[in-house]
Amino acid sequence: MSVIKDTSYLPVFILGILTIVFVGMLVISLRQNKFRLLNGILANFSILFGGVTVLLTVELLNIRWLSTLIYIILTIILIPLAIIYSLLGVLLLWNAFTVWRRESHTLGNMLTLVIGLLVVFVLPIMRTIDSHLLSNQAVGLYITLVEPVILYLVFWFLAFITSFILTRLYRPKYNKDYIIVLGAGLLNGKDVSPLLASRIQVALNFAQKQADKKQAYPWLIFSGGQGGDELLPEGEAMASYAKEHGANPERVLIENKSKTTYENMLFSKKLLLENDIDLTNGLFATSDYHTFRAAGYARLVGLMIDGLGAKTSRFFIPNAFIREYIALLANHKKFHIICLTAILLISIISFVVGNGIFL
Repeated sequence: MSVIKDTSYLPVFILGILTIVFVGMLVISLRQNKFRLLNGILANFSILFGGVTVLLTVELLNIRWLSTLIYIILTIILIPLAIIYSLLGVLLLWNAFTVWRRESHTLGNMLTLVIGLLVVFVLPIMRTIDSHLLSNQAVGLYITLVEPVILYLVFWFLAFITSFILTRLYRPKYNKDYIIVLGAGLLNGKDVSPLLASRIQVALNFAQKQADKKQAYPWLIFSGGQGGDELLPEGEAMASYAKEHGANPERVLIENKSKTTYENMLFSKKLLLENDIDLTNGLFATSDYHTFRAAGYARLVGLMIDGLGAKTSRFFIPNAFIREYIALLANHKKFHIICLTAILLISIISFVVGNGIFL
């Protein structure tokens, strides 16, 4: 009996070790780079293993009141998630309607509409076809191919969301030499949009707080070129707006050639070098959902800097996050294509062997 009792704690011990390992890796990863998806993956595994460890420990110790409390907390968390999941299609369509009314009707702003229609109409139709028109073997093959892909995409989306939450806990020190403010489209070809204004304002707030605390106002680099439908470069419009809203005009630099986030970082770096500004001690400012890709481009050009994330309007959050998630996948398309190909090959081989098709 004592042996059985002792060995019953072995899974808890192993899970506890795994939790400590993943938490340690997360701490190291955050110190190296606060804006990357690896942090979300490590945090999710830490939460998973840590949660299971706590549940098993409470059950083994037979602490009834604590066990009851934990299950109540889990219920409180899971019920809203279940409601959101069951109403996902309707919520996406409602969000799409809101975005349609408040934003431009571009393809990027219609993502929640497309996904909402897919969830509400297309998937139920496909399930009906599967259950009534296809053979059991065909349905099995469909499940074998589709479900692993969905799980793979969900895995990375959860990593993205968790990584974003971690970045919102980050508070940079007020000792920076510069802040690069990333541009966005101008309204009417010349006016700063609310989204762009929020990026400028988060940089201005940080700069003023640093000046108040350290008497050292950082350089503000406003980065953005001129689009085909714009009357002036975004960098110039941003700089004018910033000066009107309290920026120190003697600490403003303008980068007005860039067309992409990569060029924002590359051309701003050249401007920093021209003005003999320390590359290692800065920040960039952009919308909160955009910080991951921006941080990746910053490091790609040799700027090892973190980001300030301006809050996104609540109604635009689902669309913005889906769009950014797709862009992140696209930035590493070779890696994801290789992973998905391997997953599909393994799934097909398992299906063939399991059904004895070639036997």
